[in-house]
Amino acid sequence: MEIVIDANILFAIMIKSGITERILLADNLHTYAPEYIFLEFKKHRNAILRITSREESEALVPDKDDAAYLAVCIAKRMPLWSNDNHFAHQDKVKVFTTQELIKYLGIE
Repeated sequence: MEIVIDANILFAIMIKSGITERILLADNLHTYAPEYIFLEFKKHRNAILRITSREESEALVPDKDDAAYLAVCIAKRMPLWSNDNHFAHQDKVKVFTTQELIKYLGIE
């Protein structure tokens, strides 16, 4: 199924683990959101952090600008290519470093 998600769905999984997170990560669900979702995220970031039962590094990456990358990866069910070490502190998105991607793709 393909479906467009509202920002509150993404916020819900940042606040706590549960059924919303399981649905969003289901293999047979492909989610989309308008680019505006990132502006909404920035607007509500502090409120999310105040009410989350998760650690900040679990709910959000330390660099607030990087959260948008994870949101796209989750929504599009795609891995991330990054050499930033702080992405290792989350388990929602597969992250490839350049060296890992070279090995994965069999590029010499």
